[in-house]
Amino acid sequence: MQSLKLGVVAAATALIMAPAAAQGLSFNVGVVSLYKYQGIDQDTRDSKSFRPALQGGVDYDFGNGFYVGNWNSTGTFGDANLEINVFGGYAGQITDRLGFDVGVTRYIFPREGSSNFHEWHASLNWGIATATYSRSFGSGPDLARLGLDISQPLTNHLSLEGGVGFRNNANLGGAHDYHIGLRYDFGTGLSANAMMSGAQRSKVGDVGRDRLVFGLTQTF
Repeated sequence: MQSLKLGVVAAATALIMAPAAAQGLSFNVGVVSLYKYQGIDQDTRDSKSFRPALQGGVDYDFGNGFYVGNWNSTGTFGDANLEINVFGGYAGQITDRLGFDVGVTRYIFPREGSSNFHEWHASLNWGIATATYSRSFGSGPDLARLGLDISQPLTNHLSLEGGVGFRNNANLGGAHDYHIGLRYDFGTGLSANAMMSGAQRSKVGDVGRDRLVFGLTQTF
């Protein structure tokens, strides 16, 4: 299950980096053509490009920088048919332009107890760029990754998104990954995206195959 865990770390980190914008409770629900994050296929059913997954979660912003939440995804993860993430953290501003986010996540795969693990992350964001370092702790394999991401607005609704990731040698041989694509915000909490993503197949195998992934997300 190591390849599964690798991508999950990056996936949840990306979600945690953006807690609810206003104080209180918010929800999100979405669908993707393939559960693939930071270059790694997450669904172990087969090797097809189209393996849709239903995803969603809930976030609570305390209004003072602290937040907690939950995020979930359907799929086939060994003997598990569901991934559950529970997280909490603190986000704030160092200067007007420089922000930060630190937090901890628990990854749970029902009926795959040996695959459950904890991970902490720390990120800095400056303008369109964000750098995030994440690392597992406790029992399980040593998982660490440094990610560099950008989100560049092109119009009032359309943005270009991309990033690269670098892993420690114990983490799938230190394979690097990438993603690049477009996100469209309809302005009503609904957004759509199309992303090309992959990782070093010489180190991770077919789960790192370059794929075009489509997604649709509604927040409320």
